[in-house]
Amino acid sequence: MYKNAMSSIKINGHISSAVPFKCSIRQGCPLSMQLFALCLDPLLTTLENMLTGINIGRRPAKTAVLAYADDVTLHVRSPQDIPRIKSAIEHEAASGARINTRKSRAMEVSSWDCSINVMDIPYHTEMMILGIHFTNTVRQSAINS
Repeated sequence: MYKNAMSSIKINGHISSAVPFKCSIRQGCPLSMQLFALCLDPLLTTLENMLTGINIGRRPAKTAVLAYADDVTLHVRSPQDIPRIKSAIEHEAASGARINTRKSRAMEVSSWDCSINVMDIPYHTEMMILGIHFTNTVRQSAINS
């Protein structure tokens, strides 16, 4: 499907000459989400297995990673998890996955020390994850949502 694939770029009504695809996939390709999931799944699995995670409700199992498309939420409970995240991302660099620190947010919950640098990601007092408003208290999160 991609052998000898070429594409042109349209800018201000002008179409460029054909450019060969050396890597990546075409925009709108029906395979794009499946290929993305295949590339991202090993990283998510690695992180889920490496991180301390949190317990939600009365479930005995921990949750460390929540993902929806390319939005990934990591629950970091221990400062020792930060080098593990860096290591996992460096190990999975072949997939092209990287953290966009300009779009990333960290939020302190409970007794987390905000002086701990989490990969230069700024701390915030609230954030929205999958349409749910979160703050550093359960009560305020429930009111906001």
